[in-house]
Amino acid sequence: MQNNKIFVQIASYRDPELIPTIKDCIAKAKYPERLTFGICWQHSEEDEWDNLDEYQNDPSFRIVDVNYTESKGACWARNQVGLLYNDEEFTLQIDSHHRFVQNWDELIIEIWNQTNDSKAILTGYPPNYNPSQSEDEWYKVPQICNVYAFDHKYILSRPANLIDFENRTRPYNAVYVSAGFIFGKGEIIEKVPYDPEFYFAGEETSLAIRYYTHGFNLYHPHKLILHHYYQRLGNSKHWDDHNEWGSLNYIAHNRLDCLLGINNDYDLGIYGLGNERTLEDYKQYAGIDFENHIVHLDTVDGLEPPVCSCPGKWNYNVLNFDQPISWDYSLVDKCDDPRFWAFIIQDQNGVAIYREDIIYSENPDIIDGNVNSKIFNFTYRSPMQIPTSLLIWPYSESKTWLSSRTFLIN
Repeated sequence: MQNNKIFVQIASYRDPELIPTIKDCIAKAKYPERLTFGICWQHSEEDEWDNLDEYQNDPSFRIVDVNYTESKGACWARNQVGLLYNDEEFTLQIDSHHRFVQNWDELIIEIWNQTNDSKAILTGYPPNYNPSQSEDEWYKVPQICNVYAFDHKYILSRPANLIDFENRTRPYNAVYVSAGFIFGKGEIIEKVPYDPEFYFAGEETSLAIRYYTHGFNLYHPHKLILHHYYQRLGNSKHWDDHNEWGSLNYIAHNRLDCLLGINNDYDLGIYGLGNERTLEDYKQYAGIDFENHIVHLDTVDGLEPPVCSCPGKWNYNVLNFDQPISWDYSLVDKCDDPRFWAFIIQDQNGVAIYREDIIYSENPDIIDGNVNSKIFNFTYRSPMQIPTSLLIWPYSESKTWLSSRTFLIN
């Protein structure tokens, strides 16, 4: 018997938007009494605005209270939230910085039902909101997760408008997930539990292939349900407070490689692939080839899967770029406390095809201006990608990201 209860999962890390997100979620719901919340509350006593006292004794809330210094990252926190699940019919996983449309709870179940698929999972990159702007200024076009390339051996994805969404009567088949918006039957929490040893990188890739191989089907909603705050300038992130984040990220990459069959370093157990479908099945459906690091051109174009079987759309050359690129140091934004410069090679469409971070403590000559040229070595796919420009984006310890600057490749 359907009860339409929704277990709302939130992993929050020192986020000023957590309480506004909770209040908006409840206020905009048509049936707030059907909502329960699981929250991994990673907070500091110094953050006076981060206070959940009003919800501590509310039976609709289950809260894991974590001092931020004890946090092990986003995926660990999402795993902790999953342990709070109590047989609600549906679950909605979000971040701690969202805004909702009116009657979102009724709408999301209506869209889920339109799939006519008991294994359906709704996901996508919600369009951005900014709490300092009026709601009228927020972008209101549903977004898909557009996988467009590999950076080294890992997927690159970006938001893209859902094609002709106004005229659609059902959700759009999807190939990828956004961890900040996942909705489906509550069983997905138990059948595909979050791997707590993932950190951040690879989270969405692992989820997409694990959901698919466990027999679940991914869809992008064709109607707007919620917004997400992406920039969050000035907010504390886990990696700002935890020096060991690099080693945690290294483990996550290795575990993703194990999931993809690149290494055998771990017994992934319940965090491994499912038995309903194979990684090859996912490749043929989604157009993502992890072995050769190639994305099918239908997927690059954001077309609805499954991709066509015509070989020509897989057949493009992998070339090696190995040459120096120069830049004008005087045009790059400066600061007194640089952490690193991100060097991003872009193709003819402005899409990143390679990134390399120059850490100041390891290579001060470039950031101090003693060197204004560097040899870059990476592979790219031709003719789909043509290395065209170098984007330099400095990062400051105190100011975070500074202004970026783009230089053409000669």
